[in-house]
Amino acid sequence: MFETEYADPYQVVREALSNLVPPERQTVAEYAVLHRKLSNQGGGYVGRWHHDKAPYLVAPMDTLSRLDYLTTVVVGPGQSGKTEIAQCWLLKSVANDPGDLLWYMQTDPGLESYVKSRINPMIDSHPEMAMRLGSRPIDDSLHFKRFDGMHVEFLSASANNLINKSAPRIVADEVDAYDQALGDVKAVLDVRRQTFGRQSMLLALSHPDLARGLRPDRDWSSGIMSMYGDSDRRVWYWPCPHCGAWSSPAPIAKRYMVLHYDDKQTLDEIERNARLICPVNGCLIEDRSRRAMNAAAYRSPFGGWIGDGQEISQEGVVTGDLVARKSAGFWIVGVMSPFILGGIGALARAKAKAERELEVDGDDTALRQVTVKQFGFPYAASRVVGTVDANDLADRAERELALQVVPRGARFMTAQADCQIAHFDWLVRAYGQHGESWVVDRGRLPADPATSPDDWDKLLADVFQRTYPLGDGSGRRMSIRASGYDSGGQPGVAQQAYAAWTRWRRIRATRRFGTIGGRDVWSIIPCKGASTLNAPRLNVVYPDTNRKANKAAAAGNVPVAMFNPNSFKDDLIGQLRVGEPGPLYVHFPYALRSTEQPHVWFEQLTAEQKLANGRWEKINKSGRNEALDLMVLSHVLAHLHGLSRINWEKPPGWAAPWDTNTSIRAADPSEVVTEPTVAGAPPVVTAPAPAPVASGPSVKTQSTKKSIASRLP
Repeated sequence: MFETEYADPYQVVREALSNLVPPERQTVAEYAVLHRKLSNQGGGYVGRWHHDKAPYLVAPMDTLSRLDYLTTVVVGPGQSGKTEIAQCWLLKSVANDPGDLLWYMQTDPGLESYVKSRINPMIDSHPEMAMRLGSRPIDDSLHFKRFDGMHVEFLSASANNLINKSAPRIVADEVDAYDQALGDVKAVLDVRRQTFGRQSMLLALSHPDLARGLRPDRDWSSGIMSMYGDSDRRVWYWPCPHCGAWSSPAPIAKRYMVLHYDDKQTLDEIERNARLICPVNGCLIEDRSRRAMNAAAYRSPFGGWIGDGQEISQEGVVTGDLVARKSAGFWIVGVMSPFILGGIGALARAKAKAERELEVDGDDTALRQVTVKQFGFPYAASRVVGTVDANDLADRAERELALQVVPRGARFMTAQADCQIAHFDWLVRAYGQHGESWVVDRGRLPADPATSPDDWDKLLADVFQRTYPLGDGSGRRMSIRASGYDSGGQPGVAQQAYAAWTRWRRIRATRRFGTIGGRDVWSIIPCKGASTLNAPRLNVVYPDTNRKANKAAAAGNVPVAMFNPNSFKDDLIGQLRVGEPGPLYVHFPYALRSTEQPHVWFEQLTAEQKLANGRWEKINKSGRNEALDLMVLSHVLAHLHGLSRINWEKPPGWAAPWDTNTSIRAADPSEVVTEPTVAGAPPVVTAPAPAPVASGPSVKTQSTKKSIASRLP
């Protein structure tokens, strides 16, 4: 007789009861750091998952298990770790939070390769997955895997695979590579999980291939950037390792940390010398600092991510609340990734090489690939903008507009000067509602910008401190809100430009208005155009200091407005093409015309054309372009002072209607006259003429020198 062995009743009951214990509440990120193992076949890191490698992945993982979000959107370049978010989600789902999952990729061959090289090895490396995988052949195939309590389908994004499917969890990988005939991918995928309501989650991942630029309202109409645009739009902020100021490597951030290189160097030199530039103080940041910067961002109270509704100061203080939306959006960019082969130097080399190929043959394929796949930025294709005809602009000059008079509708003025060898060219432009503008005055001031401090002081007294009468006959006068000047040119000009600003700061001729759009705003500021084609649109930096911006400003260190001249020339040509008075229209006084063609000032305004690579160059190498440069600089100043941000229903005092405008002073009864200055024009105000502009050699008035000197300490 054989004795029958019975199971231990205690063990049976224990195992049975253990199935009734609910799983531990953990986020995907928490589970990953405890249980995820990496086993990169053929090389790479092998071992447990650590958040400090790519800490920007933690917040996207955490949103996957939150009930207040229905979608998690992650934009990013290749080799940034974004697909690991989906794999960690799959691991936790199988291990302790089962739920059916649909995983879409762009093509069947790509999907099969991914399952073989990434998913199957992950299952083999994690017993909690391998033990729960079904034992039947139909439970484990390239397109279908059944685990205890759930199944996963791996599908290509085709019309047939997007119907008759249903699951509470969906991964949509590389959505911008899906067939465009599918239409709005998110709308199609939402149908697949709509019956699960708040218990559902869509994870969308992709390079931003389908976006056409950085303007959400115009360029993000499809693909991953369209989803990101509908989300809470979070970007990564990290601290400068030198000055501690917080900024972001995302190009839409208010303080954008750009990857800088000298495009005139060899590719080897570019790779060796590339640096990140702190937008606050101009600090140069080497590649080796990025890991510590990522870690510092992750350890911050806000975890590194700042979204819509939130503001972060240079010191890292966050104010405001994240907007409540059903989609959480995260934008990873290339310089954040620790997985870049060769670091930021390799990124800079790839971009510079692609830019050179574009300049040589006009083919932007390589530059598009580098921008989208490696930097993680939407690619804005160069738009060839035809020249604007000088005679057409001259023909629309208005006889009723007089120079040196503030026209009706103008709310504030900018003055700008361009340094030449023996003179300053200058222009005053007025702005009204929604960017409508008028040329108010222009002239030439004989000077020696490279050597003469007195000539710089004369520029301040004779141009930047001018006031102009309003065109209503009241005798009131408007002062200039913003002034700027080109700090480049002949040797010695930059030194004189910085020294002049320092003198004017000491006598309180220039002052800081605060910050607008994350940039310091000054009444007078030196300006410099960037040389690289894809330079940041506009930054205010302090190149002569390593301290924080607010301390630098308080100490009087010189700010410089660094702007992308190609971008602002695009803007100006767009303004000149507006054909009817109203938003963005530019008005020209008749006095700007020459007595006969060619109209010299308008010829200067149209002296350049845009090349196929997006760069602006002179049509005639010997032609003059001073009017164009001054009009561009005027728009830089207006943009810096927040022209595009003004709420015209409740404008700031300096842009208010004339009766309440803080830049307008009361009339002097002795200045009021009623005679028009132009035939057929309405009565205007005349006043004592400003200091005359000499037409001969440089003239230094003794009164100007004394007035400046008397105020210096």
